[in-house]
Amino acid sequence: MAALLLSLAGSVRAASPGGTALVADIDADINPVTAQFLTRTIGEAAAQGAALVVLRINTPGGRLDSTREITKAILGSKVPVVGYVSPPGAQAASAGFLVLMACDVAAMAPGTNTGAASPVGSGGEDLPKTIKKKVSEDAAALVRSLTAPRGRPVDAAVATITEATSYSETEAKEKGLVEVIARDVPDLLKQLDGRTVKRVGRPDEVLRSAGLTVREERMKPLERALGVIASPMVAGILFLIGVVGLYSEFQSPGAILPGVLGSICLLLAFFAMSVLPTNWVGIGLVLLGALFFFLEVKLTGHGLFAIGGAVSIILGAALLFHRDNLAPPREFWGVVAGAATAAVILAVLSFKALSVQNLPDRAWTGALVGQLATVHHAGSSGALKVFVEGALWEARCATPLNDGDPVEITGMDGLVVLVKPKPRSEKR
Repeated sequence: MAALLLSLAGSVRAASPGGTALVADIDADINPVTAQFLTRTIGEAAAQGAALVVLRINTPGGRLDSTREITKAILGSKVPVVGYVSPPGAQAASAGFLVLMACDVAAMAPGTNTGAASPVGSGGEDLPKTIKKKVSEDAAALVRSLTAPRGRPVDAAVATITEATSYSETEAKEKGLVEVIARDVPDLLKQLDGRTVKRVGRPDEVLRSAGLTVREERMKPLERALGVIASPMVAGILFLIGVVGLYSEFQSPGAILPGVLGSICLLLAFFAMSVLPTNWVGIGLVLLGALFFFLEVKLTGHGLFAIGGAVSIILGAALLFHRDNLAPPREFWGVVAGAATAAVILAVLSFKALSVQNLPDRAWTGALVGQLATVHHAGSSGALKVFVEGALWEARCATPLNDGDPVEITGMDGLVVLVKPKPRSEKR
């Protein structure tokens, strides 16, 4: 009787916590937000009583540091993790291949492909020979550590690194890189039922996936918003726009729009940088460059501050994010090009402000003293009015004057101009 009760209790435990399969998508470049989302999902799977986690992969690759975070979460998961390249036409390329190999079970849908994980520079260019060898060896070692414990062919996996080899789903199955080819998630769960999987650092486990309830895990609104801007190029350009906007507001107080736009862009940039591998020296150099342009206006550095500011901003942009050898291409040069543009804009704003400062004083005393005018009205009581700068001014003179006499303005007394007579030959 006791044995029967224990058996029933075990069945209830298996049915209740093991009744769900969590499905999470990798459907864009792998970045820190992707890593954060998947790490959270995998970590919560056991607490939610999930039987397994399915990572549905469709990505051209991404950042190596983020990929390592994901593989670490997969290897440390208490719940089996299945990598599934889907839907038909999808790919698990570059960093996506590493994630697929890290999973306890690797699966693909018909018409998909995986592989081509050779490292490239962050601008998409080929790496120098020595650096490429070093990075390739490091990536190959990672692949070996992911494939060997599960009995997958190491040579075929390493070929994706050293020879940029890519495999269709049938080729990957024939090579032994993937275990299952499934049409969709229900077909995948059906084929997984009863399969024994080799887990890294844990005992082998028999999957009981038939009849599991599929629950899709979605990014939170904050993660989705961050995912839009969490690329080095977008975050870097937002940061540069913010610096230019605030600089413009400081140079022309009251313009409002540059200040508002700059503040919003800066906040969004710092929001993205909170999850990106940011180099704070780069941020400091960009801000120092903006300060140099400000000093060019205030101290008149004859262009030296402006040159230093431009160099500082471009260097800061180049150092803004730690360069990653499996990062999406064109990000580095996109940020540098944005920095060069920002430096040109700041230079234009600075020299425009400088030219305005060098204009002669055109207000009140500075505008009128020394100018020639004509007496427009001379009253019998000595009251005078002179016409200058398109307007009539109250005037005062120690010498009696008549209408039409030429005078020179010598000063101001409040809103009254002080004049002295001039010979008619000097009349304007």
